[in-house]
Amino acid sequence: MVRNWDTVRAILLKLEAAETAHTTLTLDQVDGIDPQEVGYHMMLLNEAGLIEAKILKSSSGDGAVAMVLARRLTWQGHEFLDKIRDPSMWGKIKAKVKEKSLDLTFDSIKAAAGALINAALSSAPSAPS
Repeated sequence: MVRNWDTVRAILLKLEAAETAHTTLTLDQVDGIDPQEVGYHMMLLNEAGLIEAKILKSSSGDGAVAMVLARRLTWQGHEFLDKIRDPSMWGKIKAKVKEKSLDLTFDSIKAAAGALINAALSSAPSAPS
């Protein structure tokens, strides 16, 4: 299965919106995204340390995943989501990476976000002293 950064973003946003610190996000709770895709991406996010999740293997012994229960964002998950939360910024990040003929990777997204944030900060008017 191909990694889809829009799915990653949707999962992170859904976990952040949880009303309690320890929630349980299941595969069918991310609107408009196939549960198989959600499960795959939750496993990737767990491996990357962006979310804390419980991965339940199938009892058939074939190593298949039966369910993934995402519990919460980690510190790194919050930090990453802070960079891609705003829809306008997310669009600019994807456009900047594409403009440079790069693949969307964790590092390229963080680098593009950093460059855009730095550009915005350097062009912002200074507050009067």
